[in-house]
Amino acid sequence: MAVTASKCLSLADFATLFGCTQQDLPETTRALIEAGDWRYEMMTGAARDRVVVDLLKRIDRREFSIVKFGDRSRWLRGWDESLNDYVAAGGDVTALVPRYIRPGVPMRLFGDFVMPASADFELRWYQVFRDWLLRSYFGNVSHIFEFGSGSGFNVAELARLYPKAEIIGLDWVEPSVEIVERLRADHGLRTKGRLFDFFEPDRQLDMPPNSAVLTIGALEQTGERNQAFLDFLIAKRPRLCVHVEPIVDWYDPESLVDHLAIRIHEARNFWHGWPRRLQALAAEGRVEIVKMKRAFVGSLLLEGYSQLIWRPIGSEVT
Repeated sequence: MAVTASKCLSLADFATLFGCTQQDLPETTRALIEAGDWRYEMMTGAARDRVVVDLLKRIDRREFSIVKFGDRSRWLRGWDESLNDYVAAGGDVTALVPRYIRPGVPMRLFGDFVMPASADFELRWYQVFRDWLLRSYFGNVSHIFEFGSGSGFNVAELARLYPKAEIIGLDWVEPSVEIVERLRADHGLRTKGRLFDFFEPDRQLDMPPNSAVLTIGALEQTGERNQAFLDFLIAKRPRLCVHVEPIVDWYDPESLVDHLAIRIHEARNFWHGWPRRLQALAAEGRVEIVKMKRAFVGSLLLEGYSQLIWRPIGSEVT
């Protein structure tokens, strides 16, 4: 048999994956869950073997894009495509869905490979997760800085949820900044785009005391060179820092599925060391770690939705 009987994510499953209780799920999040098709099948036997072998072959062929220090070419092409899609769609924000969320392919769930019944399972799941995350952590701040804002997909949603807050989308290529600026011009949103380089942080950036920081799938691209950005955040003392990223430290190297994720993470030269550095800083009394939560859900390649939430000691908390 290639697959098991069909299963379905429950409300309790979503709470478990998010790291909260069912009572903590906002009504809007519950409504999104109720509207989705969450059926999936566990991949077993020959079907699972094909996935594993294909990933191993792709690793051997070095097919995956690799983080190269200072190389902006991929991002210039990628976010320029997103900008063109957005313009062609007449300013429709649904055109900003990141292309790395791919429909109709196997996913990772609860430490194994699954095949969703719905082609848009991952996008729907991400929208549910994002609704919960943004409503849970960003409701009481005046400024929200998304570093590595990319296609502007999250900036647009933040501005919709929090129209009184100023939403700043920062990226190191111009098309991304232009998308954020167009969101303000096209929809009257309180958004502002700005160039920013993780490797050479702009210390002149003004971050008011009641600010929060967000990264989603952005710090993964910093490889070994993320200390400068960590130092920058500690110096700026935002109220809260929320990172949704793949965390290689949290995989189980004795698990075949996790082993593949580790191999892919390393092959792509993705970031590492941040949780360990934060724990050392927490031991020194310089930061407070609010939450560390492995995702146990992700794309075919890796788990990209793990949560690492913290704040510098001395930042404003009310």
